[in-house]
Amino acid sequence: MLILIPGANVATSYYVDTAKAIQEQTFKISLWVVVPSVTAEKCIILCPSTKFCSPLHYVVTKAVEKAEAMGFPKDLKSKPFLAGHSLGGVCASTLASAYADENSYDSLVVMGSYVTNQDVANFPLPVLTLGAQLDGGLGRPGMLTRSLTSALSISKDYDVVLKNKPVVILPKLDHSSFCPGFQVPGDVFPADIDDKIAVGMIGSVVAAFLHIRVEQHSSDDLDVLRDAMTYTKNDMLKPYFDALALEHTDTTTPWCVEAQMYLSGLGDEDVKRLKIQNGAQFYSDSHQFEHSRVAYVRSSNGNLLLNVSGHTDEYKGGLTDLGDSCLVPAHDVACKLASADRIAQQLNITNYVSNRTCGDVSRLAVKKARELLSQTTAGKSILETYDRRQGRPICYEPDTHALFNIGPIFISETIKIEDNGKCLDITSLGLGPQPLNSAIFPGVYYCKVLSPARVIDYIMTDSLKPKSGCLNK
Repeated sequence: MLILIPGANVATSYYVDTAKAIQEQTFKISLWVVVPSVTAEKCIILCPSTKFCSPLHYVVTKAVEKAEAMGFPKDLKSKPFLAGHSLGGVCASTLASAYADENSYDSLVVMGSYVTNQDVANFPLPVLTLGAQLDGGLGRPGMLTRSLTSALSISKDYDVVLKNKPVVILPKLDHSSFCPGFQVPGDVFPADIDDKIAVGMIGSVVAAFLHIRVEQHSSDDLDVLRDAMTYTKNDMLKPYFDALALEHTDTTTPWCVEAQMYLSGLGDEDVKRLKIQNGAQFYSDSHQFEHSRVAYVRSSNGNLLLNVSGHTDEYKGGLTDLGDSCLVPAHDVACKLASADRIAQQLNITNYVSNRTCGDVSRLAVKKARELLSQTTAGKSILETYDRRQGRPICYEPDTHALFNIGPIFISETIKIEDNGKCLDITSLGLGPQPLNSAIFPGVYYCKVLSPARVIDYIMTDSLKPKSGCLNK
C-alpha cells in the first residue's frame, strides 16, 4: 500500500490521476494507493514535529483500516510506503521519522518536497526525492542540489544510492504536475508538458523505486532510476554545481579570480602576465576577511603576482524581501582586489581599460551563467524555455559605495537584490577604486557582486513567474 499525503489546500481528488499512473507502472506488484483527507487540507496541523505527529499517524491508520474494509488483505506482512506532495511531503517525512523506531513504514517518496534539512544521507528510511524542473517554490531544482549532494555522500557505489536514496528532477514538469488540475500558487505555470505525459513520467520513476523496495525489480527498474538521476546530476544540475563552485572552494574564491582579471582591463597579451596567487584565498569568517589585505610583487620574468581574497555573504533571512529560504547560492561574492591603475602601474603599461566597475562584474555573472547553461543539453533547454517564455530580465542600478570608503562598513553591507515585478534589480557594492596616492589602502578595489549561481537559479525559476518567491502554499 502507498499512502500519499496531499499538499496544502489540495483536495484529494487532484491526486487520482497521479495515483493511477503509479499503479499502472507498478505492474509487478498489486498496489493500493490511499490519499487520506487531512484537517483543513493542511497536514501540518496534524504533524508539526516528530514529537507531535500521532494525529497524522492516526489518520493514516484509519485510512488503512478503510482500505482493509474495501478488500485490502489484513494479513499482508509488508509495511506501507509513505509518499507526500509539497507540504504533504514535509508531513510524510516527519511522520516517517517519528515512527522509524517502531518500524511502521517501509520507505518514503517526497514529490516537490524534501526530507528534513535535506539530510537524505541520514534519513532513517529509504527515500526517493522527486522534483520538477519548473517547480516555483521550496522544491525548486536549486534547493534540491542539497538533497542530491547528501544522497551521493552515502556510498561510492552508485547503485547503492539509486536503490536507497535516489534524487530525481523531472524535466518540463512544474510543482502542479503532481496534482494535475490544480494550480499551486507561486508555481511556474503552466508546465511545458501535457498532464498525462507528466503523470506517466512520475509513475515510471516511483514504480521503479517501489519495485526495488519489494525486491521485485529487474535491471530495467534500476536503469530507469539510473537514467533519471544521471540526467539530473550530470545534465540539468551540472551548470548549477559548476556555478556554485565559482563562489568558493574550501580555500579559494574562483569568481574573485575572474573578477580581478576582468577589472584589470588588460588586453589578451598583457593579462597573461597577471598571476593570482592562492586562487584568491577564501575566508568563510567575515572578521578574518576584513583583516585580509591585497598584496603584489613583480617577479623576475616581468609577471605581476597578486594576492587577493574573497568571502561570500549567504542568505540567512532578512537580506531581501524575496523570501530567501529557498536560495542556495550566495547572496553575493565579496572580493578584495587590486585596481586597474595599480596593475597597469606595476606592469608599466598604458593601454588598458580603467573604468570597469563592480556592477560590470555582476553583468559578467549573467554572461557566465548563460555560458555554463549552454554547455549541457538540459542547460540549453533551460535557456530556450527562458527565452521562449520571455523570462523577466536582470537589470542594474548604479553601484553604491561603502560610506567614506571604510572597510568595516563594506564588510557589513551587501549588494541589493530586489524584484520589482519587471526584473531582478541588482545594485552592486564597491569600495574604491582607491587612487594610487590614497592615504587609505591605495590602489585597491573592493567589490561585492552577483554570483553566477544566483543568476542560474533566477533564470531557471523566478524569472518565469510574475514575482520571485519561495513558498508554494
